[in-house]
Amino acid sequence: MKEYYLHNGEENSGPFNSKELKDLKITKDTPVWSNDMEDWKKAGEIDELKSILSNNPPPLKKLQKNEYQKPKKSNFFKYLILAVSIIAFLAIGSNIISENTINQDNITPEEDDSVNMHIRNNITSLIQVNTNQYSVDAFGGISNLDVIVTNNTDFTIDEITVAIAYIKKNDGIFKTEYLTFNNIPPNQNKSLSAPDSNRGLSVKLTKQTITASELNLCYNNSFTPAVGDPDPYKCN
Repeated sequence: MKEYYLHNGEENSGPFNSKELKDLKITKDTPVWSNDMEDWKKAGEIDELKSILSNNPPPLKKLQKNEYQKPKKSNFFKYLILAVSIIAFLAIGSNIISENTINQDNITPEEDDSVNMHIRNNITSLIQVNTNQYSVDAFGGISNLDVIVTNNTDFTIDEITVAIAYIKKNDGIFKTEYLTFNNIPPNQNKSLSAPDSNRGLSVKLTKQTITASELNLCYNNSFTPAVGDPDPYKCN
């Protein structure tokens, strides 16, 4: 499967296949590059990526209202209307607050855990692991490698372990190193420097374990879910 690199204006990340690019919700203006391209292009210029692009709707234009001349009222009626409006606003606001409070109180633990189960089952796509533009020696060897973990959930990720496989010319693995990231806040990322290698031309990243107490999440890449289990990564 063909793979592409992305550029966010400051650094490169990747490579990603078309499924991973779809999960990242790239747009037609996202800069991409692959090994068979001479220079960077916008994703919208590449035919095989057009079907996975995320389209943003155009902004809604405000409708113009016809102006009219209001009839003059006496001060008495002006203050009377103002008082009635304030009373009505306070009454409506009180009803909205009461309704919201009731709705929140009516959320059952089962409904809340159903949302968490959806996140648990999709955690590998919601947590992204990428690299910086690291250095590769002409005769083999990798240096200045940073691994970036991005938490695309609304919950704190307590710990994630990433396996880094250093790939040789024949696609064999020279060695594997592990990095552990702790306490990644919601919708934020963290980076760590990986060990250098005197062999290897590229690296492959694998999410080994992911834990989050807020989600009751215990993901392990080496664990094979039981057939038919609707929530295999829920902590026991």
